[in-house]
Amino acid sequence: MKTITTILLASMATITSAQTKDNGSASEDSLYKSVMLEEVRVSTPAKTKMKGNSMVTRVAGTAVATAGTAEDVLSRIPGMMKMKGELQVIGKGSPTYYINGRKVQDFSELQSLSSHDIKNVEVITNPGAQYDAQTNAVVRINTLKRHGEGFGVAIDLNGDVAPSCGNERSRSTANMNYRHNDTDFFAGFTFDCSHLNRYDTETSQVTYGKNASTFSLDGTTHMSQRFNTIKFNAGMNTILGENHYVGFKIERNDNIKGIIDFNMEEDVTRNNILEDHLISDSHTDADGQDSWLANAYYNGKIGEWGIDWNTDYYHTEQERNARTLERENAGERIVSSHNYEKSHMMATKIVLSHPLSMGSLQVGTEMTFTKRNNIYEISDKAIANDLSDVKENAYSLFAEYSTMIPKAGRLSAGLRYEHIDFSYDNHVNDSESQSRHDDNLFPFLNFATRLGEIDTQLSYSLRARRPNYYLLRSNIEYNNRYTLSTGDPKLENEIRHDISLNSRYKWLGVSVQYMCIKKGIYDWTYPYDDEGRVLIKWVNFSEPIHRLSAFANFAPTIGAWSPNYTIGIQKQWLSFDLTDPREASGMRTVNYNKPLFIINTNNSFHIAGKNGGWQIELNSELLSNGHYGNAELRNWYWNLSCAVQKYFLKAKALSVRLAFDDIFHKAYNNVRLDIGNYILSQTHILGQGRGIYDLQRISLSIRYNLNLTKSKYKGTGAGNDVRERM
Repeated sequence: MKTITTILLASMATITSAQTKDNGSASEDSLYKSVMLEEVRVSTPAKTKMKGNSMVTRVAGTAVATAGTAEDVLSRIPGMMKMKGELQVIGKGSPTYYINGRKVQDFSELQSLSSHDIKNVEVITNPGAQYDAQTNAVVRINTLKRHGEGFGVAIDLNGDVAPSCGNERSRSTANMNYRHNDTDFFAGFTFDCSHLNRYDTETSQVTYGKNASTFSLDGTTHMSQRFNTIKFNAGMNTILGENHYVGFKIERNDNIKGIIDFNMEEDVTRNNILEDHLISDSHTDADGQDSWLANAYYNGKIGEWGIDWNTDYYHTEQERNARTLERENAGERIVSSHNYEKSHMMATKIVLSHPLSMGSLQVGTEMTFTKRNNIYEISDKAIANDLSDVKENAYSLFAEYSTMIPKAGRLSAGLRYEHIDFSYDNHVNDSESQSRHDDNLFPFLNFATRLGEIDTQLSYSLRARRPNYYLLRSNIEYNNRYTLSTGDPKLENEIRHDISLNSRYKWLGVSVQYMCIKKGIYDWTYPYDDEGRVLIKWVNFSEPIHRLSAFANFAPTIGAWSPNYTIGIQKQWLSFDLTDPREASGMRTVNYNKPLFIINTNNSFHIAGKNGGWQIELNSELLSNGHYGNAELRNWYWNLSCAVQKYFLKAKALSVRLAFDDIFHKAYNNVRLDIGNYILSQTHILGQGRGIYDLQRISLSIRYNLNLTKSKYKGTGAGNDVRERM
């Protein structure tokens, strides 16, 4: 049950983002500085223009610069929007983020970076060949150049509470920086605390079995949890002569407290006759989770060759002990389980660039080597233990060429080759062991032109989504008496053909996207036996998903008012002929074709005053009912929120922000799965997979900066997409 909930939420993301590399000119920096010299009486509209396969929005010196944090800025950037508490790129979904060329590994970085430190934001909706085939979109944040030496510190205090479920979250962050000559030392820590008092959902499961048996489970689930996490980072970078940058960074994450309590109470009926009443109380200790990440890089230029080299090492461990007490009419029993996972990854990536003829050439390679060990032990003798290893070595070569075609536009074309060696060793059941080798080519094509005052991009790409390592397990995990879950080491990669058209005229943008998804990776539910038990399993869809989306974005600036409106529709075509014993033929056609309508309106009002004045916001997110994947969203989702923000002290060193989200408590979805012989309905589904249980929140953020200089760190990381699957 919890697996279904997590996946549904993760798969509802409907919009993503993209990024490019900005080599802003000295004159552009000078313009920003001159605008920023005045005491923050800025009402310049944020200017957005298309550049190659990216959309670049200037932030510095505009009204957007007072938004608060980088997260607040991105929700107001043309081409992006916020939905279900998550930033998305319109039509693409959740993006990969970079700050000054370094990949963002922790989203809290976007919540800590001040908006008035941002120079511009690049949204890349069709990333080139240098990016992993799983990267659907990229957002690159480039900050203003800071001068001076010495010590600086930034302190952030953030807290919010959801009154209806007692979900309290707080985050305390301190970042320190010391700069001398051309060497930069930095360190920081973040302490996160999340407490969930009680989160309730209503659940209904109906299984149509053989011999006209119908099993129904109807009841409620209750969850409470507490997680405390501490994160450290430290590093150094320096300039060795002209155009040579080197450095390293180390990050450590520790889950110092992790407790999950889950209660489920259900009535079990067979053929409309009450057969049992099940109460399940589960307690999970998840303290044993930590990770290390080390990155070293060189970024520079030798002659006309540009060089960008990164190498990474990543290690993570996780241990969970669960104890479930089940009470039913026949009595009670206790089921205990222990799960230990350990993963390692080594990766390196190098990108070489060189001018060629009337354009520029990029070539490079990326290699990643990963290993994952899994131990799963359970006291229920009907379910097998698991002792398995997953190994995956990936080798990639890529090349991309971009050139101007006179009187036509800029053409970019690239090709990425990926070779994957995969092995799965099951030390309990050797018949489950397997190995395979995959070779794939991923082409990329983008054409950008300007027709009068209209900028237009047309692009095509072939991309893949690889199952994460957890989905490749073969052991069966015990959720409760009637629900089991597993993965599948035979899962294949999901393949996506993507054709996109983007146009922009001043403050008006239009985007249209067609996507064909083959071998889609989703969870599916099967009857496990004739006693009402079901098995949730990850599968590749046998039928392709055809998805068409169209969005319009309006982002003008009218005096002190900065609106950012997005209106769109997303329609998919997907149907299956599924087993259903209720039908005379034993089969039934199930369609998942209902479109989704999206209306997102952000309104920001800037009132000039001393030290930056006031900022007032009124925002709304509206999502209709409809289908996404094999899930039906059965109600309209609406999030109306407001915020007020004020800067204090010289140079806006202190900022305070108070926000109230989901004022009318309508930001949730009721979800239904129809899989022929199995139907699941759940209420109040939001974003549990991201630790979000209710969007009706009151939040307070305080940020203080003291002489903080911008880090010169230029590491971009290697093996980033593989690490996210671990």
